[in-house]
Amino acid sequence: MTEETNEPLDKTYDELKQLRDEIRLKLQLGGMEVRDEWEKLEGEWDTWTHQLGQQLEAKAEDLEQRLREAGGEDLRKLEVATKLEISKLKRGFQEVADNLTKD
Repeated sequence: MTEETNEPLDKTYDELKQLRDEIRLKLQLGGMEVRDEWEKLEGEWDTWTHQLGQQLEAKAEDLEQRLREAGGEDLRKLEVATKLEISKLKRGFQEVADNLTKD
């Protein structure tokens, strides 16, 4: 992946991680009624970050070569899939944060 595409992903990752950490702290301090939803999101977070790490590590060289040959189509597909997963996680984290704020 190019540096240009890593910057938005890095920023989004940092934002999601910060929101996740804030929610985790609030859950420890109270608000346990959203525990099931949180645990589900934690599982999705772990799965997503693990898969993302594996994909990026395993395919970096191959992706670079294919991008040169395909004119960037593979990168666009990866970006779309990543954005969809990020959006799903962000909505879930925001719902938990909103529920915690209501208390």
